[in-house]
Amino acid sequence: MEKKLIKLAIRGISLSQIQSGIYVLLLEEEGAGRIKLPIIIESLQAQSIASALGKRDPSRSFTHDLFFTFSKIYYINIKAVVIYKLVNGIFFSYILLKKEKEKKEHKIDSKTSDAVALAVRFQAPIYTTKEIFDKAGIYFENGFPLSQEENENYEGSFEKTIPIFFKERTQQELEKMTEKDLNVLLNHAVINECYELAARIKKELDRRE
Repeated sequence: MEKKLIKLAIRGISLSQIQSGIYVLLLEEEGAGRIKLPIIIESLQAQSIASALGKRDPSRSFTHDLFFTFSKIYYINIKAVVIYKLVNGIFFSYILLKKEKEKKEHKIDSKTSDAVALAVRFQAPIYTTKEIFDKAGIYFENGFPLSQEENENYEGSFEKTIPIFFKERTQQELEKMTEKDLNVLLNHAVINECYELAARIKKELDRRE
């Protein structure tokens, strides 16, 4: 397994306030929780993860349940899930498998949402690299409301016009915004748990570095 990995815990799953049918899987460093790692996932995977966490109708079965049953019959266990690469906002993951009584471990590339859905069922740990966590993670401490002094420092920006619920913002709109306004919008996005928008803003800020 790769060095300098950060163990993650599932913080929650929220419905996107921007795009219908899309959810945001929120991961955080286990035992810390100051930084959140938002990952955009589809509805089916969101329901499957929620089901495995015991938050949905247990009578409903998903393909991940079939894989779990199949693996147990043939003594295959998932040792870990690793989110190892981030390219253009897309997270790449692999599943680390090991068959009982065998020493060799196998890596299988997987869609991150599918990998997480299986990790929950196998009670396997989820990891990511420090590089990805530093690049895509959002500091929750930035989500607290600005003080009066900080508001004065932002005089003249569009900060006071930001609504609680955010409209869709294109990449072109984000690119035209100043870094100061992007940071203010990021602050409000985290306050209102609009993690999808926050992730896109963070990506734009990172691009400018």
